[in-house]
Amino acid sequence: MGEITSNNPYLLDTFRSVWLNHFGDGEQPMAFSFVNSLTFIKHKKLPIYHNTGMTNTKGINYKLSNSISNDFKGKVFIICDVQGFINENNLEDTNLGCYRVKQYPGYICDLKDYNSLQDYMLGVISKKSRYKFNSYKRKLESSYKIHYRMYIDNITPELYENLFSHFKRLLKKRFFDKKTVNNNLNPDEWAFYKEVTLPMILNKEAGLFVVYDDDKPIAITLLNFSKNKMVDVMRVFDIDYSKFRLGTVSIMKQLEWCIKNNFEALDFSKGYYEYKKRWANKPYWFEHHIYYDKSSLIAKILATLHKLFFAFKLFLRKKHITNYIHELNFFLNKKKYAE
Repeated sequence: MGEITSNNPYLLDTFRSVWLNHFGDGEQPMAFSFVNSLTFIKHKKLPIYHNTGMTNTKGINYKLSNSISNDFKGKVFIICDVQGFINENNLEDTNLGCYRVKQYPGYICDLKDYNSLQDYMLGVISKKSRYKFNSYKRKLESSYKIHYRMYIDNITPELYENLFSHFKRLLKKRFFDKKTVNNNLNPDEWAFYKEVTLPMILNKEAGLFVVYDDDKPIAITLLNFSKNKMVDVMRVFDIDYSKFRLGTVSIMKQLEWCIKNNFEALDFSKGYYEYKKRWANKPYWFEHHIYYDKSSLIAKILATLHKLFFAFKLFLRKKHITNYIHELNFFLNKKKYAE
């Protein structure tokens, strides 16, 4: 079970209010006695309640209450993308049941025991790879006018619009080249991230890390911040610089920035990518937690169906069938993704 972070950005008003405007379907968030900090929105027709933020967060930590009333009666609660939780109450003494279903692997760079990027690479990256990665960085910086910038609370609306425009262009270029879809480019999701990120930056809850070639952004990473952790939301690099392993160089500079600014971790968040496995030193799992009223037949049936559904989705991911679906989606909608 993970540590509960009091200022998890996905539990703060900045994120919650914008998310509700985009995905809340006009529902008002509701709190329940069995869990602290979280709020829920109700399904339009069924007695099912999803946590505010749902799968648009990059990880929720929560704490079960030590005083549970009967407001869960007849209901099902789904908490998505759980990284850790604390249980101060013995659920066996209540009619509140719980299923925990793994969904995505997660990867984190734990930096607490390292004083520099070189120290971390020495402890995590092989000698051969260290040499190659440092060589890529030297060649990139000697070939172009490279500089790096982290934007936190010091960005104008005009610059923000410009960077997000570059961000979208590079993402479309990258995934068109990979011949697959990126969920972040879904119009609804992109509109949400674009609206929520600026106020989060101004509140020091988010940042944009940009690699420039002179004045041209060639790699951009959207990051969220908690008290001592930096969370990777989405990242992209210009494929024209691929031979310099620009994505690797960007990660190196972000780790360096984290250590210099006393962050204890860079969390790559959910989903498998080869670079995450290579750079992270602590793998973990994201889970969906399903709480339900054990005394209600309807609640038990709905909870069981969701448990089976989430388990099936994990099976599809493990067998790489989801990747094939994304590739097929790209093939069928190629013209749209080329726009």
